[in-house]
Amino acid sequence: MRLPLLALLAFTGCGAPDYTPVRDWASTASLALDEPALGQTGSLAMQQALVTYLHAVSVLASDGVLPYRESPFSTLAITAGQDSERGGQAVAALGLLLRHANRTNAQAPQLRDNIVAADPHVQALVQSLAATMAREGTDSPARRQYLFVLSQVGQGHALLKAQASSITQEEAVQRIRAAEDQLRRSAARTWPG
Repeated sequence: MRLPLLALLAFTGCGAPDYTPVRDWASTASLALDEPALGQTGSLAMQQALVTYLHAVSVLASDGVLPYRESPFSTLAITAGQDSERGGQAVAALGLLLRHANRTNAQAPQLRDNIVAADPHVQALVQSLAATMAREGTDSPARRQYLFVLSQVGQGHALLKAQASSITQEEAVQRIRAAEDQLRRSAARTWPG
């Protein structure tokens, strides 16, 4: 009688890792950077690529399948490269990573490796977008807040990379949830209405 009960308890304790905190952070980051749409062509292309990449991380963390048989950023990389060579290269590299994730049918367990591989390109894209925005427009509270949120997204992605080997363990989960909470609060000041 005890053996079946122990087997049942062991089975229920061996669930799949939970990537919900990564999904929630990536979804929040994607939404936080999506608005307002940036007006200039190069910065808009970089913004769209970063938002799409973050949404893809959210999809992968949900064990979803990405729809990118080819790089979704071919055109965006060229457009971004006109304003920032480094930004264009980062957009192209992220597009190729998304294509690879689709072709290898990547899901949540492969998310760790994808985040580590993508982080240098995400950091380059965040820095390039911030530099391009600084050159493009006048200073305003909304622009400063967007740049602050953008820097938080870069820091949050770096946190995911740093925690990649233990991304589903309690300490990492707490850090990711705290980063999401901070990002959500900052983004609330950016969103209209």
